[in-house]
Amino acid sequence: MFKQYKFQANYDFLTGIFNKRKFEEVSRLLYDQAAHSASSQLALFYLDIDHFKQINDQYGHYEGDQVLKELGARLRLVIRRSDPSARIGGEEFAVLMPNCTHSKGLHLAEEIRQTIDEEPILLTSGDTIPVTVSLGFAHYPTNTENPEALPLIADRLLYEAKTSGRNKVCSTKKKKNEFRRGFILSFR
Repeated sequence: MFKQYKFQANYDFLTGIFNKRKFEEVSRLLYDQAAHSASSQLALFYLDIDHFKQINDQYGHYEGDQVLKELGARLRLVIRRSDPSARIGGEEFAVLMPNCTHSKGLHLAEEIRQTIDEEPILLTSGDTIPVTVSLGFAHYPTNTENPEALPLIADRLLYEAKTSGRNKVCSTKKKKNEFRRGFILSFR
């Protein structure tokens, strides 16, 4: 029973990957390590299933859950075992990649987008549906001097991917505005 409770406290019941609380706990440790190491690199991306509400409306929530499960499975196939991944919201996921260069992380984000786009998802009804995702990709130190700003940057870039056509990865090589203690600080 204890093992079951521990699993339920740390993992998303549908996808088998971390839940938001556990992901934030692991992320804080990695952000802290990166901030205290001159050579650290971290890549973070947020991904969101495009038009997920329409999937739930057309096929029902049970089939929507099947889409979430399959997306979690595809994430686990593509990322390294050491990369924390989580379902952080209804149809939103996150992956944090320690010791990952900007180009390698961007390549992986695109690989995930393609992996999901290329093969329709099989529903329990036997129907298959095409599913796409939008991703926002942020990198430390490429985009920020503060690793804890990565979620804000990734979220902003995810929003950009969603509003500029969906089924794409948005990133930048520039340092973004940083958020520290409620203030916005501009760099470069």
